[in-house]
Amino acid sequence: MAAEIPVRGDAALVLEGGGMRGQYASGAMDFFLRAGIRFPYVIGVSAGISNAASYVAGQFERNRRVFTTFAGDPRYFSWRNWWTQGNPFGMDFIYRELPNYLPFDFAAFESSPTRFRIGATDCATGRAVYFDKADAPMTEALLASSSLPMVGRMARVNGKLYLDGGIADPIPFRQAAADGHPRRVVVLTRNQGFRKPAPGRALRAAIRLKYRRFPALAAAVARQAETYNRQLDELETEAAAGRALVIRPSRPLAVGRYSQDRAELERLYQNGWADTEAGLAQLRDFLSP
Repeated sequence: MAAEIPVRGDAALVLEGGGMRGQYASGAMDFFLRAGIRFPYVIGVSAGISNAASYVAGQFERNRRVFTTFAGDPRYFSWRNWWTQGNPFGMDFIYRELPNYLPFDFAAFESSPTRFRIGATDCATGRAVYFDKADAPMTEALLASSSLPMVGRMARVNGKLYLDGGIADPIPFRQAAADGHPRRVVVLTRNQGFRKPAPGRALRAAIRLKYRRFPALAAAVARQAETYNRQLDELETEAAAGRALVIRPSRPLAVGRYSQDRAELERLYQNGWADTEAGLAQLRDFLSP
């Protein structure tokens, strides 16, 4: 690895989710490791923060191997998992078994000085919550952050129910600033100009029915597209003001949330690496103490 590049203490790395699109962020984070860029603060949701665990542990290319080795493996993803486990992604396999196949360096992760914040959505309130290392077992918090609405089961952490952090705070750059890190590098997994479509009447009805015992959560899920699009607009303002630096796919996406095409996943990883490398000079200036 390269020698460490000095990074200002108020800098943050912010990661959105996106399922298998997270391979783009894996390419970006591997470039950070190769270039010696270590952030003092990392926050994200769902696949974004799950992949960031390997970055914080300093495990170069671990995520790349996970995606390209297990894409297509029914233990990792299959619709049969939905029937048997309540989620198309094999959550127990991904978060409890897979670290035995491609070992995760828990010791390096725990000893890292980087503050690591996992975003999730509280099912009782519909609001965002953030777990630090000491707040809950990492595996359980990451599983909660990645439990997709509508197609996934709620996850229990410290006796409370949670779902995907992307519901309430899909791009948590404001939380990073609130935590004292106003200089934010934000890695997105959608192309420039993307906006989420609002749910139609039938989907809104399905959301209300599924979460009828959790009305605040139902409201948060129904307005997820509105929340995401508003955050994109706010992020553009922050970037224009020089308070945020955005890295996003420069090539049209051929990978969706559930994609299992290993060749396309590898191309997406390479796109994340190349886009980040192309902006290295800008990154240096932005992060310089």
